[in-house]
Amino acid sequence: MSMKNLVFITMLFCCISAHCQNWNYGIEVGYTNNKFRTKSLNSKAQSGFKIGGIIDYNFKSNILIETGIAYERKGGILEGNNIASQKISKIEASHIDYLNIPVSVGYKMNIKNKILLIPQIGWFLNIGVQGSGLLSGVDNYNQPYTMGIDIFSTSNTNQYRPFSRIDTGPIFCLNLQYKKVRLKCSYELGIKPIHSIYGSPQNRTVGASIAYIL
Repeated sequence: MSMKNLVFITMLFCCISAHCQNWNYGIEVGYTNNKFRTKSLNSKAQSGFKIGGIIDYNFKSNILIETGIAYERKGGILEGNNIASQKISKIEASHIDYLNIPVSVGYKMNIKNKILLIPQIGWFLNIGVQGSGLLSGVDNYNQPYTMGIDIFSTSNTNQYRPFSRIDTGPIFCLNLQYKKVRLKCSYELGIKPIHSIYGSPQNRTVGASIAYIL
């Protein structure tokens, strides 16, 4: 390899390295607590988890844009009398698994000794992957029953109607970062009803996670 080529490759590597300093990549794991918001039925929360990766682009003005993808588990319980006129009394979504894709804008505030406070606001899109739960009620002979259901499918029973796979809405986050470790609290405000007849529930998700910036 000639000296000219070596100098060119070295300069190119330096330019790429300087450019890539604006980018941060990380892995994130955390806890979720989800509750269905509905006016016509009683609702109880369910716990879940989140695991995935994040990508940040950092501007010189301390503004950052963040996106990524995660596997997120939610859930919830709906209770009422004669839900959807089907003699259903309880729908327990023990888990609803989504691919979570958020996009947010944040601002880095240096508090002290490399400790950063980063508030963020943005939008999320959830795509349902799989889910399961239990359906309880009484049959045509007024006998109580409980049966397993697929959240996104009607393959088990004609009485049950599936949930929507799409959930979306604004997301609000507050991060505390020290060096390469980031603690995050988040709130996902689902604005799209994920079921049209079971009380038109909307997801409300509180999350707490830890991310390691690579």
